[in-house]
This record gives sequence, structure tokens and C-alpha cells, in this order.
Amino acid sequence: MADLGKKYCVNCLADVTNLRLRCTDCQDIELCPECFSAGAEIGNHRRWHGYQQVDGGRFTLWGPEAEGGWTSREEQLLLDAIEQYGFGNWEDMATHVGASRTPQEVMDHYVSMYIHGNLGKACIPDSIPNRVTDHTCPNGGPLSPSLTTPLPPLDISVAEQQQLGYMPLRDDYEIEYDQDAEKLISGLSVNYDDDDVEIEMKRAHVDMYVRKLRERQRRKNIARDYNLVPAFLGKDKKDKEKEKPALGGGASGAAAGGGGAGGAAAASSTAPSATAGSSGAPPAPKRKITKEEKEQRLKLRALCQFMAHREFEEFFENMHKERVLRAKVRELQRYRRNGITKLDESAEYEAARHKREKRKENKSVAQSKRGSGAGAGAGGGTAGGGTAGIKEEGKDSEFSAIENLSGFELLSDREKVLCTSLNLSPMRYVTVKTIIIKDHLQKRQGIPAKSRLPSYLDKVLKKRILNFLTESGWISRDSS
Repeated sequence: MADLGKKYCVNCLADVTNLRLRCTDCQDIELCPECFSAGAEIGNHRRWHGYQQVDGGRFTLWGPEAEGGWTSREEQLLLDAIEQYGFGNWEDMATHVGASRTPQEVMDHYVSMYIHGNLGKACIPDSIPNRVTDHTCPNGGPLSPSLTTPLPPLDISVAEQQQLGYMPLRDDYEIEYDQDAEKLISGLSVNYDDDDVEIEMKRAHVDMYVRKLRERQRRKNIARDYNLVPAFLGKDKKDKEKEKPALGGGASGAAAGGGGAGGAAAASSTAPSATAGSSGAPPAPKRKITKEEKEQRLKLRALCQFMAHREFEEFFENMHKERVLRAKVRELQRYRRNGITKLDESAEYEAARHKREKRKENKSVAQSKRGSGAGAGAGGGTAGGGTAGIKEEGKDSEFSAIENLSGFELLSDREKVLCTSLNLSPMRYVTVKTIIIKDHLQKRQGIPAKSRLPSYLDKVLKKRILNFLTESGWISRDSS
């Protein structure tokens, strides 16, 4: 006889007391999950009818072979407890699940099924990223605690301390940056009847004061890093003046030792004094800074408050290296344009280029001397009988080197000789030549032409140019 408290599948008569699916369109049709999945149809029931899941809360999620026999209702209570009490509160979670489960059973079941089981492997990644953000300021930052750490006192004399108003035991000065910063907190007091607004206002004043202290300490660190106090006192100049005699004494000692061991020892004995107390080998001599680099360093001085002294020096040296590399690249590009592909050929090219420039310079000087002599002779002829070459226009050396003037490549060899003898620039000669030939052609065509020669052309120059053009065949003799 069937148990009245149990429910059975109408298709396969299996026990469905724990979990069954009830048809919402038919009466008394309840199927087991297996028959429902197979699409069983009985009487008027069809597989597309609506259904309702009926859960008795006594079936297991992990199968009958799972340890402990946890029902679905207990699993739901366990998940509610882990969300409410958090991981680790096993006693409260066991109380929430029910009296039938101990805290140890709750812990073992949750760890084995939800963490180390298949569900945990599918949901929990192997490596969990650190989502905690570090909001603390690193050392040396704008608001880091290390900014207010006192520095060791300056190594200066008592007179210099009095001159600066420096207190070495406190590492403070009589006149500090933002001297009135202490007024923000000098009148503050905590009272029992302060409301929230007053408390927040006092906290804001304290925070403002702390920021001013940090800014004051930051400026002290910059002055200490860039060695500004000795520079202000002039100690760096005194040290440099002391280094020069020390280096000179070392050199004289080396010379007196005859270059032997005695001289080397004398030179090495002066090295510590030259390095101002540095231990080990003396540093390499610094390169000489040009005037342009000094001006650039002054322009970049505003960056000192954001960079340490070592970083600023490295930055400046890197800029110098960049300029050197750019100049080297331009030199290599010039070699490439001239067909030089190997560095061995560059020395020969530079020697040839130097010779060309020297020869060109000598030729220019010779032509300048010859042009000035011809100009003086032409000036004397003009004063005597009106046979001058060119009227002066304020600059006697205007046509000293016609090779470098524009239009020189347009002249023939005879025209170059003519322009050199007349001390006439190529472009002016070409202009006069064009006017004369144009007038000649208009006269041959019967067109009246009124020539307007330039003002710098006198009768002697015009006659010599006409004779040259006639002899060269540019114009006929009757027109000249």
C-alpha cells in the first residue's frame, strides 16, 4: 500500500516527494524531472503546457553521494548566512542554518563545496588582484611626512650663523618662509562646547599650518641640495681660490721630483685638498661651460624647485649631448651629400675643403686689391680729363669680388674680364647690355628709340661697352 505522505510521478510512478513538476493546464498531473525532460504526454497533457516546480526542500544539490546529506533548504540558509555574517563566523552561521548542523560541519561543507569544489573553481580566479589603493604619499613628495624631518645642521662658523640668523640646534632661521604661519594656530583652543562646524574649522587651520611647515622644509631642502648657503656666503669662491694654489704646488712638486716617484707623491698629496675633502680618486675635471650654456642654465633655473640637483645636472648634460649629436648628424648628412660613405674619406675631404676655402679667400683678397687699384686709377683719370670709369656711390668696395655676385655665371670669359677691368657688377653690365641691344633693334626697325641709360653709366663706360659689343658682333658699327 502506497504511503499517503508521498507523491509519485503519473508516468513512471517514481517518488517525487522532494521535487516534482506540476502542470498548470491539467489537474493532478505531476511528473518527475526525468519524464518532464523526455516530454512525456499522458491523456490530455501535452509537453508544451505550462508547469510549476514544486520543491519540498528535501532534495540535495550535490547528489545522494555527497557527504552530510545537505538539503536544498539548508543550502539556501547557508548562503544567506554567509552573506549576512561573513566568512569565518561559523557559530552564527550554524545557528542560522539550524540546530541540526554544527559550526564544524558548516565550515567543512562550505569550504569543500563552494571554495575547493567545482563551483569554487569555476567562480574564483586563481590569482586575485590587489584592489587596495595606496593613498599615502611617498618620501620626497609634495605632502610626504619626510619633508618635515629635520636635516643635520650646517657646517658654518659662529660669525656666519649670526650673519644668517641661523640656529643650528633647531635647524631654523630667525626669519623663515611665511613668517606669520604660526598665527593660524596660536589662538586655537579645544573647548567642550564646540560644535561640529567649529571643530572642522580648527582642523582646517591645523591642516593649513602643516602645509606651510612642509613648504618651508621643502625650500630648506632645495637650498641644502643646491648648496645655496655657501654660495651666498661666498665660501665656494674661497674654496676655488684655495684649490688653485694647491694644484699649482702639486705641479711644482712633481716638476721638482723630476717626474719620478717623488713628483708623483707630491702631486697625489695635493689631490685631497683639491677635492675638498672627498674620499677616493679625484673626480674628472668638468668641461668649460660656454656663455650660451650659462644663459640657458639661467632660463632653466625655474625647474630647480621641481628637480633634485643631480637630476638637474643630468638634464643639462643631456641637453648638451643632444646639441653635440645634432651637430654630428648635420656633419654626416653633409658628407653623404658630397658622396662620402666612410669616415676614412672624411679627413681627406676636410683637408681638400680647407684648401679650397683658403684658395678662394686668397683670390678674393687679390681681386679686392686689384679692384681698388683700378678704381683709384679711374678716379684720377676723371679728375684730369673726364676719363673716369664709375661714379662713386658711397661704397668703393661694392665690386671688389664679382665672383660672389649674382649674374656672374651669365657672363662669358671676355665679359668677365671687361667687368673686372671696369669694376662693374655683372647684373649692372647685363642691364646696360640689354638696353643697348634693345635700342639697336628698334633703330633697325625704324622705331624711334630714346635710350634711358642708368645713372651710374657715364660716357667713358658707355663708349667702352659699345666698342666691346661692336667687336663681339652684338650690334653693327653704324649704330655705334
